[in-house]
Amino acid sequence: MRSLLLIALLAACGGKSTPPPPPTTGDCAADACGPALGMPAQQCSDGTVGGNTGKCIRQGDACAWEIRECPSTAGGCVKGGCSGTVCTEPGKDMMTTCEFKAEYACYGSATCERQQDGACGWTQTPELSACLANPPPMQ
Repeated sequence: MRSLLLIALLAACGGKSTPPPPPTTGDCAADACGPALGMPAQQCSDGTVGGNTGKCIRQGDACAWEIRECPSTAGGCVKGGCSGTVCTEPGKDMMTTCEFKAEYACYGSATCERQQDGACGWTQTPELSACLANPPPMQ
């Protein structure tokens, strides 16, 4: 009889259940992460923000400041070679001779990125083509 009374009371009170655990992903309040990081943010080559994003996010059971790696660092292309004229895969550094030709200055502002064929290479813009055709004088 007691067990029937207990069941009736629980049914009448709606019975309390344990609340679900908090989500393991998403944003947290900034004060949950502590003092802001002193490291700078950076503009990634794809237009997103890398480094310190300024977002306090949930990581497992705790909150922490988000530090995001730029996609170009994670798998893009990198400039290399002694004169900065090589565009290659990260970690596939190439040895080049250390010479300087006037046209090498054109690569300083050129874009080294993945091309349509999937390989790393210099994006051929009108500016790069014009510079290579008429390089600046050597100083």
